[in-house]
Amino acid sequence: MIEVNLTEKTWIETLLLLAKEGAAQGELRIPSSRLAKLLGVSKQTAIRKLAELEKQSLITRRVEPRGQYLRITTAGMSALRALHQELGRILKQEPGKLILSGKVVTGMGEGSYYVGQPGYAEQFQRELGFLPYPGTLDIKLDKASLELREAMLRLPSRQVSGFRTKERTFGPVKFFPAKVKGVKSAVVIPNRTHHTDILEIIAPHNLRKTIGLKDGDEVKVEVFP
Repeated sequence: MIEVNLTEKTWIETLLLLAKEGAAQGELRIPSSRLAKLLGVSKQTAIRKLAELEKQSLITRRVEPRGQYLRITTAGMSALRALHQELGRILKQEPGKLILSGKVVTGMGEGSYYVGQPGYAEQFQRELGFLPYPGTLDIKLDKASLELREAMLRLPSRQVSGFRTKERTFGPVKFFPAKVKGVKSAVVIPNRTHHTDILEIIAPHNLRKTIGLKDGDEVKVEVFP
């Protein structure tokens, strides 16, 4: 089985996208601008991701006057098969969902600031069907759930776009539909997250009050990739 290091895990989404577009069957002609749009990143970031994949010999890239041609290599296909096997093992007992567990902790207040931004809130309302409460429920994951979170990050996810205000620029945010004790919610993963062991959850209501949670309480989160 091919080993995929921590840095490479951030490239899996690009590799999966290229496979979906046809790069697993033959050479794929795709402009960097289109790839950037599909990934929800800038053109420069898309080009950098391709360069990283090529450096690891996961794809071949040929640039001609008519455009660039990409193809997933044998090593790239091995990485995708390894991911498929790992996810199959993880999802075997719970088809269609991941269950992550941990303890409730108090965040730094960043969730309230970010989720409260109209540029995010309005998009989440369209995508999830609810206007998020301006704050997040933060769960410090246990050791077993950290592995599941890493696997989850390699999956293609839904995403709300970044935007700019007069004060600053906000980046895109990935998310997965979820449930906490039966309450509809979503796991959000900002591109610039600092705490890899913390799961941030948004919901239509204050989950601490709705469910009756306090710091230190153990809770399970159902995530639907």
